[in-house]
Amino acid sequence: MDKNKKVLEGQLSSLILPKLTGLTEKNAKKVLHEVEKAIGEIVKKYAKLTLEQDKEAAKVKAKADKLKQKLAEKEAKKRKKLAKKAEELKQVTLLMRKETGSAPAKVATKAPVKSVAKSTSKSVKK
Repeated sequence: MDKNKKVLEGQLSSLILPKLTGLTEKNAKKVLHEVEKAIGEIVKKYAKLTLEQDKEAAKVKAKADKLKQKLAEKEAKKRKKLAKKAEELKQVTLLMRKETGSAPAKVATKAPVKSVAKSTSKSVKK
């Protein structure tokens, strides 16, 4: 960071100092001192602001990551719940198939017996 500060100070000095020509040596030294002091303050403020900006960006990114993670967890819970309901429905369907598979066989055997009994009773009455 110090290297970046020195580079920035050098760039600012090279921009400002050539425009301050025509002063006496004494006044030039005073102006040079003030310019270097001001440039130092500007560089410090610049570094501070960029650091704060980076921190803010990191906070925003962390907040977005937390939100993304929270949404992912919520979605996972939904999928798990839906999978559980699907499994229960599958089990109920299997149980119903077993019950209906055995029940029609009993109904089929009872139905002809009743019809035969009715037909014999009709013929006997006549």
